[in-house]
Amino acid sequence: MVYANNNMLKKGKDLVRRMADSGTNIGPLTWNALVQLYIQAGEVEKADSILLKAIHRYNVQPMFSTYMAVLWQYAKRGDVHNSEKIFHAMRNSGYTSRISQFEALIQAYINAKVPAYGIRERMKTDNIFRNKLVANRLVQVDAFKKNALSDLLD
Repeated sequence: MVYANNNMLKKGKDLVRRMADSGTNIGPLTWNALVQLYIQAGEVEKADSILLKAIHRYNVQPMFSTYMAVLWQYAKRGDVHNSEKIFHAMRNSGYTSRISQFEALIQAYINAKVPAYGIRERMKTDNIFRNKLVANRLVQVDAFKKNALSDLLD
């Protein structure tokens, strides 16, 4: 969609509204463009609600990249709750787990500065093998990591 590429949120929303009013079928590409418009405008929560509306009201399965765009925005903020929500919504939509989903989820925990309990086990359960980048990030969110002081106290 041209409006998404040129940051024209109002015109993009108006176009989608006219498409819906005329009875045009709104597919995953259109929803993806609309979500991208909201993300570019800095309205991640609105992008998330549009995504959920597309799923529930219009029975559309969003594209993988649409979910990932919202997931990465929440991860950048350190919003663990909403990152987990999007992660589970992807599963409920039928997408199998990929390393990129876990990368974004781990990044959310890093930015929130909270430990990610059980993330390694979740990756093992989904048969996800970590690469070097993910392994380094996992160390940052490991709740049971040892440092020099903890070694002295043990």
